[in-house]
Formats: sequence, structure tokens, C-alpha cells
Amino acid sequence: MKLFRFFKSKTFWLNLILAAIVLSLLFWGLKTWLDSYTKHGENITVPNLSRLSYTEAKNELEALGLEAEILDTAEYDPQMPRGAIVEQYPQAEALVKTGREIKLTLNPLKPRKIELPNLVEKTKRRAIYDLESKGFEVGPLEYVPFIGKDVVVDVKVNGLSVNPKERFDKGTEVTLILGRGLGDTRIRMPYLKWMSLSEAKDKMLTSGLNPGSIQFDEDVLDSTLALVYQQYPPPSMEPTVNSGISVDLWLTQDYTKIPNDSLQFQTTITPDSTFENEDPAPEF
Repeated sequence: MKLFRFFKSKTFWLNLILAAIVLSLLFWGLKTWLDSYTKHGENITVPNLSRLSYTEAKNELEALGLEAEILDTAEYDPQMPRGAIVEQYPQAEALVKTGREIKLTLNPLKPRKIELPNLVEKTKRRAIYDLESKGFEVGPLEYVPFIGKDVVVDVKVNGLSVNPKERFDKGTEVTLILGRGLGDTRIRMPYLKWMSLSEAKDKMLTSGLNPGSIQFDEDVLDSTLALVYQQYPPPSMEPTVNSGISVDLWLTQDYTKIPNDSLQFQTTITPDSTFENEDPAPEF
């Protein structure tokens, strides 16, 4: 009975109300402190730092209450300014807290130097593979009288002969001087239609041919999606052209313009030759 009377007493209810007030104040104080410590609700939008220098990016981040940290340097990209930001994490438009570190990847200040491999007396196919795997670009192929057909006779950079183990910027264009071989040096013209520009160039190089004039349709928006719909000289099933000649290409994104004639190669090449039911090559 005494316990029951205590629960009904003013003292119990005053203590209960006081305890509830104290607990509420403690909860409110703890929540306020946590919000202040974690900056709850105070999000910052990460800016797009692409192509900015590190100093520019650092100043822009600090103005927003963020910090910059260099994470790494990427492979040299000649399309980007030297020393510019090429990647960032978190990405642009992400929401972060004040003080967050934004990790940056920079474009090197200069291309990496790579060593020219020994290519003389190697076959054309092997030389192209060795150059591209090292990071060089294969330039126009040149042919000279030499008993070994498609064998590397000399290697040039900017028109000058170079030696193995010389170091050049990654992406340097290298010209291979190849032997014509003995006797008939004519080769078959490969079929290049339905290929992208990069695929057609690779096919020409491995066939001992050089890219000539490259023409895109005016409505081409993305050159990587364009395909060859016309080539000159046209493809053939017989050896009809000399090694090292240039091949002109026309590319389009309108795939209905590409004739389905992959099995209908002409067997002879003449200056005016065209495919049956096909308009003459476009004028330049």
C-alpha cells in the first residue's frame, strides 16, 4: 500500500518529470554535438576540375572548404594540357562534407621516353608489332629495292635514320623502310569497307599499304562510329597494286550507303574502275 501511495504522490511525479526533462536535454545536446561534429546536412558539390592545373584546382577546392591530394600521374595524353587534371575522385557533382580530400590524377608534364627496339632485318609484321607494343606510332611505309621482301632495311624518325636503343617520346611516329623483294611486287588490294578508320589503317599497314586521303561525310558526329563505304583503289582478288601506295578512304555513319559486295572484288584495277551498280569515287 505504501508503494502504491508513493506512485500517487507529488514527489514521484515531480521526480519523473524532472528525469524526463534531463533526459530530453541530454538527447538534444548529444544530437546537436554530433550534427556539429559530422556537419550533418552541410554537403558541398564537388566541382569539375578536368583540364585545370593543380594550382587552379587546389585554389578552387580550398575556396569551397575542400582539400586537394595528388593521387597519381596518368599516361601522357597529348590531347590534355601538360600537368592538367585528367581524373578526380570523388567525381564532379558528387556531394561531400567540408574538409573532404579530393584525389587528383595529373597528366605528366612531358611524354615518357621509350627505347626504340632493334627492327632492322625483321619482317614488317614483327616490326609493326614491336613498335606498337612499345608505344610508338607506325608512320607511312616506304619501299626500296632490296632482295628481302617486306624486310626492314632502315628506320627513320622525322626523315632521319635512327639506331636501336635511342629514346623518344611515347607516341613518336616511326617510318619503316622495307625491301620490295625480287620480281613482281604487286599485292592484292584488301577489302576495307565496313571497317572503322583505325581498323582500315591497321589492315593497310599489315598489307604494306599507306593511308591516303581520308574523307568523312559532313553529317558524321563521331568519327569512331564511322565506317568505310568507299575506297580507292578498290579491293581485288588478284595482285594488282604495288606495295607502299596510298589508299583513299571515304567514311560514313549512314550504313545504308555501304554496298554489300564483300565477295565481288574486281580482278583488275584501272584508273576509272568502280564496282558494278556503284557510283564513281567522289571527287575531292
